[in-house]
Amino acid sequence: MPRRYPWPLLMVSVCGLLAGCSLDGYARKADESAYGVLAEKQREALGLERAFDVEYGPFREGANPFLLGGLPIPMAGLTAADARVLSLNECLELACHNSRAFQDRKEALYSAALRLANARHDWSFFGGGLSGSTRGDAAGGGPAGWDTADASRLDFARRFANGGRLTLGLALDLASDLLGWNSTTLGSNFDSNFTQPLLRGAWRGLAYEDLYRRERDLAIAVLDYERFTQTFSADIASQYYQVLRELDTLANERANIERLERNLSLVRVQVEAGERSRIEQDQAETSLLNARVSLTRSLQAYQNQLDRYKITLGLPVGADVVLDPSELGVLIDRGLVAVPIEEEQAITLALKGRPDVLGEIARIRDAARDVDIAADAFLPLLDAQVGYGAAGTGPHEPTRLRFNEGGRYGQLDLDYPFDQTDNRDNYRLAQIARARAWRQYEAFLDNVRLEVRSAYRQLAQAYQAYEIQVRNVAVAERRSLLALEEQRAGLNNARDVLEAEEGLRDARIGLTRALVDYESTRLTFLARLGLLDVDENGKIHERDEAFQYERLEARYGSPSAGL
Repeated sequence: MPRRYPWPLLMVSVCGLLAGCSLDGYARKADESAYGVLAEKQREALGLERAFDVEYGPFREGANPFLLGGLPIPMAGLTAADARVLSLNECLELACHNSRAFQDRKEALYSAALRLANARHDWSFFGGGLSGSTRGDAAGGGPAGWDTADASRLDFARRFANGGRLTLGLALDLASDLLGWNSTTLGSNFDSNFTQPLLRGAWRGLAYEDLYRRERDLAIAVLDYERFTQTFSADIASQYYQVLRELDTLANERANIERLERNLSLVRVQVEAGERSRIEQDQAETSLLNARVSLTRSLQAYQNQLDRYKITLGLPVGADVVLDPSELGVLIDRGLVAVPIEEEQAITLALKGRPDVLGEIARIRDAARDVDIAADAFLPLLDAQVGYGAAGTGPHEPTRLRFNEGGRYGQLDLDYPFDQTDNRDNYRLAQIARARAWRQYEAFLDNVRLEVRSAYRQLAQAYQAYEIQVRNVAVAERRSLLALEEQRAGLNNARDVLEAEEGLRDARIGLTRALVDYESTRLTFLARLGLLDVDENGKIHERDEAFQYERLEARYGSPSAGL
């Protein structure tokens, strides 16, 4: 019998080699494409590159699932160790690595970059493929014959902003009955084609419009992600202080109980001495019981707030952590930090730095461009094509192409429908959409101004509220001391003391609340204006000058330029 060649096995092996090393290899190639595009857009939008990794890498290691700064975060019920005390910077770092919301934003930006890389690939494409089949026919219970047909092809395609498209192709064909080289045919073929629109879709960069928008939108997305890191870190810090505020409320509740217990002891002595009525003792005891109920409620509120914060950080609810109370002490010692800008300056910074403003500018530009695209559709389709092709020399000489005998051709395609109803309607709708985009843009700017004004007023109100609470605490402390002294001298009743103690508790709780509210409002305000900077560990740094988007506006245009 003639020798059978293992063509199917050979073709499978070749396909395996061409397919690449592994699935992990493909994932790495995708990362290289996405990260390369992101680095380019970071330079374009920010003027610098920032570290970016889409992999989700929370602090986990070994039996203890969380490890921060080389030290474990204990889990309730799994360890006898004391609770881990987390500083503000540690929580910021935890949030950047563990937060699911933060990871979602990273993955969204990565996906947009990968889609852009793929769209660029379509504009300049080099590839090919391999196909083949082997068939055996049986007759009379035995094999009657085998034949195989295989083909491989390399292609190059390039699109141009003026609508032109160039394609080059080189094909290799194999046909054999698997009985030997003499009955095997190996041929080759080369072909090329260039198509250029002359009217519809020609020139004016209309063919590049889709890729242009993808490029611009990713640059804006990079800027938006940068702003998100600032608002996210500001929110993490704000929630950190809010948990400490609940902890401070607990401390004030406990201090109030201690004062009420001392007052009750004093009233009991005075009742036994006949200096006070039993009603005053009952009032003091009732106030103490109410304070203990309030402490229980405050403890529950603190625990709930802490658990919610753990989830925000990406920690399980069972993580045995507490926040560092000294961070609130640092904030108290520092006092209020004024915002170094005026209201109108803040509005200007918002209009020149917020990514959503730039996004609205882009939508106006796109609406105007859509009118041009709709107008272009009225033109006839008139495409010119030129091509060239050459075949191989013989059945066993695939490397020798007969270029001197190649075929050349030219072609002109014309298509113009007389019914322009669809184009008419699309053009008119595009005009209306452009006018609507301008109205929405103007309304959006008014809302931005209103938002900044409201935030600025809220900041001023929080500042004034803190100053009022400072005076309120001073008055409450003086009133508490005076009421206690008068009680001991027999000049007032227990109710005056109880009201003074309750007022002191409320004033101190209100002071901490006012301080935390101001700091939270201030950080959010600065983040929205681009006056914060966040490093790779999530740590917040305040900027002297706000980041603005002039680089992108200069590249992609502004409504003021007549778009």
